Amino acid sequence: MSSKDKVMAKQEIHKTLKLCNFCTRKIGISFTDEQPKDLISKIWTYMWFLGSALILFLKLAGQVDYAVTKLVNSASVVEFVAGLHIIGYDTMSFGKMLTMWYKRNIFRNLLNELADLWPTLDRDKDSIDIKRKKLSRLQIGQFWYAFWNILGVWLYNLTPIVIYVYRKIQGTPANLGYIWHLSYPFDKTQPVYHELAFVFETFGGVVSVWSMLGSDILFMTMASHISMLLRLLQLKIRRLGTQNGGTINQFKHGDHYQEIISVIKTHQRLIMYGNDLEDAFSIVNLINVLLSSVNICCVVFNILLDPWMAMSNKFFLGAALTQVGILCWYADDIFTSSSGVADAVYNSGWYNSDIQCQRALLVMIQRSQKPLYFTALKFSSITMSTYSSILINSYSYFTLLYTVYISD
Repeated sequence: MSSKDKVMAKQEIHKTLKLCNFCTRKIGISFTDEQPKDLISKIWTYMWFLGSALILFLKLAGQVDYAVTKLVNSASVVEFVAGLHIIGYDTMSFGKMLTMWYKRNIFRNLLNELADLWPTLDRDKDSIDIKRKKLSRLQIGQFWYAFWNILGVWLYNLTPIVIYVYRKIQGTPANLGYIWHLSYPFDKTQPVYHELAFVFETFGGVVSVWSMLGSDILFMTMASHISMLLRLLQLKIRRLGTQNGGTINQFKHGDHYQEIISVIKTHQRLIMYGNDLEDAFSIVNLINVLLSSVNICCVVFNILLDPWMAMSNKFFLGAALTQVGILCWYADDIFTSSSGVADAVYNSGWYNSDIQCQRALLVMIQRSQKPLYFTALKFSSITMSTYSSILINSYSYFTLLYTVYISD
């Protein structure tokens, strides 16, 4: 690939990461911007990230302390479960924030490697159509996922204000409440501390959402691109030895053997890239799989019991279902795309090739028997079956929790 083509590829890739970069900038991280070179810019970037991480850590610590206190001092299931889904969400957000920062150079390198594989010279109608559809669906998915999360956090942030105004209009006693269930090392009911606590909780919720969106949009974008490249590879493989729908004897010539070798090398590069991507996201995927069932269970329980927060919790439920659904969907898409390479080889004109070409294609078929897949830190593969398992587990947890509640 020429330098001009690589610049064009980077521009197209960075365009697909525009929303991701917008979110990560809010917490002091960027994978597409030029890295700061002067000392002041570097210090500012570090301080911005440290401030964001500290706010999210303090918010999470306050929530955990509140939940533990309720567990020790109260026998009420409702009070204990009230904020567990937010604890789960913030735990995932904090883990993703730290992962993005710790592996920021790895993600930058992966984006640079992706530019070498990016299809910039394809003029074929079918190839262009695959690329266009993939990028269009990705853009729609990014928008709606961001919409759910941003709308959800602002519903939580504004709900105490709306309740306060409503009670004022009704003429009933009204106090500005709090957004989250947090413990503080001071009396948060005092006038000045009350306002400070409210502002802290507002900003903490926003930081949590930026962290979640930045990591998840990065994952879905890169996974979508690998899936697109695998499908373009399948198209190229199917056309080996065929022309205008009819099979011709092409593989007997040395130049077509080299074409097969080129396809095999591209396949191997995609496999290596997919494995590197899986390693980079394996810890984040583990956190998602472990906490998603608990989050969904707890928020459904709160929807049934808290009418004031029901709307906010419903949007949280939508965000939680979308978040884990996106993880499983794109992981399953890569699994399907990589396993489809073997079918593409079988559907090519291999039967008209010479023995040397057939052996080369057989190696590709054998390698495709072990498709790419994402894992939860190597414990289990992630596919759409994982999504159904998470939903089933969530329902089981909810049934147990509700049974305990009604028996009290």
